[in-house]
Amino acid sequence: MAVSVSGAAAHTPTLIVGGSLGGLTTALALAARGRRSTVLERTGGRTQRGVAILVAGASLSRALGPAARDIVGAALGPVAMDQGTYPHAWWDVYSALRAAADAEPLVTVVENAAVVAVGQHDTAAWARTEDGAVHTADVLLGADGYRSVVRRTVDADRPVARYAGYVVWLGQSELPAALAERAGGPDFHSGTDDMLAVYPLIDRDGGVSRYGWGWFDPNHTALLRRIGAVDGTEVKYTPRPHAVPDEVYDDMIRTARTRWSEPWRSGVIEAFQNREVIATPITEYLPRRVVDGRLALLGDAAHAQTPMTGAGFEEAVTDAAALAEVLSGAEPDLRRYELLRLPGMRARVSAGQSFSRSFAAV
Repeated sequence: MAVSVSGAAAHTPTLIVGGSLGGLTTALALAARGRRSTVLERTGGRTQRGVAILVAGASLSRALGPAARDIVGAALGPVAMDQGTYPHAWWDVYSALRAAADAEPLVTVVENAAVVAVGQHDTAAWARTEDGAVHTADVLLGADGYRSVVRRTVDADRPVARYAGYVVWLGQSELPAALAERAGGPDFHSGTDDMLAVYPLIDRDGGVSRYGWGWFDPNHTALLRRIGAVDGTEVKYTPRPHAVPDEVYDDMIRTARTRWSEPWRSGVIEAFQNREVIATPITEYLPRRVVDGRLALLGDAAHAQTPMTGAGFEEAVTDAAALAEVLSGAEPDLRRYELLRLPGMRARVSAGQSFSRSFAAV
């Protein structure tokens, strides 16, 4: 169920800051183990964004309880819950997880709850929202993305994810009917000093009618700095389409005409013409700690990584499953979560950094 913030809030066993994919999956994984949680979501209901994510169906199925698994499976289709890893539209996955969370009695999603500070004392953790409401819990989990507020407390000496040196233009296009039956997995095309990654998106019926794509571009850091999206090594925000000057879109269209081949070229050009692209500055965060007392990090808050790893959501699901295991025990101890997950987090981010350093340097 979704509610709005007003006044003081009741104490809950688990408080989750961030209601995107990682936060919702964690809440559902905890519910599968019988643990109640409250999810603080800064928006009043997310709007469609993101393009393609890889879903490892077996991992997601194991993390969710039967009721949530049925809802997500019905929304995404049986292929999503298969043993393989398939690309799906971000919005489809988010909508399925949100529907499952809204149907789960042990999960409460609080909207319009922008968290500005978190902390802890001997008996509880707390989060304060910008309207002054204070929420308390036995433990608090930060699933609040690459600009995590919770990370500022968990690792105050290293609170900021670093800009990786390039932007990925994200879009989604219709797949030509002639290709629908033979669309395969991710397809990568190298340009002069850039790259186009194409992901045919699995529909609910298991077919393919759309593809998501990411244009990896190391040439527009100056633009990001000029419009304030990047300051030094910190990404301040992901610019909305109207923040990008028209001449940049025009230049990308001209480049696409000569750089990419069909059947992808037309869809990429059309998306730029319609301003239906997201210029995403890539951040990376190599954690050295993800737990402090009653506070813990997960997902991009713990281990922001280049999308080239293709494992952002899969890693968040692994975090959720580990947290559910640790917190469902007789004596919940978040230090065990850090022992279980920190080596894997660091290995995945480090592998992505190797790509980023070579790509951004071209």
